[in-house]
Amino acid sequence: LLFLIVLALAQGQALAFTLGVLPIHSSRVLVERYEPLRIYLERTLQQSVRVESAADFARFHARTLRGDFDLAITAAHFARLAQKDLGFQALAQFQPDHDALLVTRADRPLVSLKDMKGGQLAVIDRLAISAMAAIQLIEAAGLESDKDFKVAEHRSHASVAHSLLSGLSAAAVTTSQGMLQIPDDSRRKLAVQKHIADIPAFVLLAKPDLPRNQAERLKALLMAFPREAEGIEFLGRTGYTDIRPASEASMKRADAYLKETRKVMKP
Repeated sequence: LLFLIVLALAQGQALAFTLGVLPIHSSRVLVERYEPLRIYLERTLQQSVRVESAADFARFHARTLRGDFDLAITAAHFARLAQKDLGFQALAQFQPDHDALLVTRADRPLVSLKDMKGGQLAVIDRLAISAMAAIQLIEAAGLESDKDFKVAEHRSHASVAHSLLSGLSAAAVTTSQGMLQIPDDSRRKLAVQKHIADIPAFVLLAKPDLPRNQAERLKALLMAFPREAEGIEFLGRTGYTDIRPASEASMKRADAYLKETRKVMKP
């Protein structure tokens, strides 16, 4: 009897659907924000669904490539690398696009980007497209990262804001989505120094070996999600407005960041 119970538990665990989410929040916040999607997938797929992540962007991408997730919600440049290198299937993409914002304390704006010399730039992760765009912008002003200014990684957008407001950092990088994660009292003390770039939103990515009919079914479920009760709740929590099919044209927009991504990720 004990053997049969253990076997049943093992089979149930093996049938669990794993939703991987890029670590842009703490583990607790990730679970809370993606709970409506987890519940929806569990209901429509009629199988157990669990949410997993990783300690940082690089390790999350490594887990994605290993096939640890049945569905990965990841940054567009990571999704494009997985698609081009290993044949992962881009099913859908959140809407609207993300952006990259260089922010400062409202009472201490930068006169110019050269004011970053000797200072610190707070980012959520150096592999984030928003961080890459900001670093490129500052370097175009004649400063060199890790030499003229330091790049400090933080666990969340709220932590990035705290680093800035506490005086540890001279500027920070976030997004409009990231701004929604910052407490109101902190957000009111920030000012957008510059809108750097519009960047593709997160991609919902399936494994290469997922049969075509199953991939199409999963895609159809994702397209229907925004109009379900769980989807309406999810959009309200995250600030997204919809989910759209991931087209080749939208995926190709991330190509401009692939060279830098490979460079940063290289051991």
